[in-house]
Amino acid sequence: MATPSPYAKDLGNLLYHSAVVGGLSVGYSMVGKKLLKMSPADLGRLNVEDSGKLVGTVALALWTQDMLIKQGIIPAKIIKT
Repeated sequence: MATPSPYAKDLGNLLYHSAVVGGLSVGYSMVGKKLLKMSPADLGRLNVEDSGKLVGTVALALWTQDMLIKQGIIPAKIIKT
């Protein structure tokens, strides 16, 4: 089996982390909408309130991803070689 190039390895890990953070962000947005009765951020107007919602959602997603990696639930890199 051929060793992946550094570019392919970096791209694969980038896509993996993007999918994890994106999925967690969508999940946190859904929780905010259902439980906290928050309206989702409106990307068409993007005022200070909407920017805060986006920053908070992504920050929670990154924090959760970091905790999942530290606990060994998800890998830090999907392509290690």
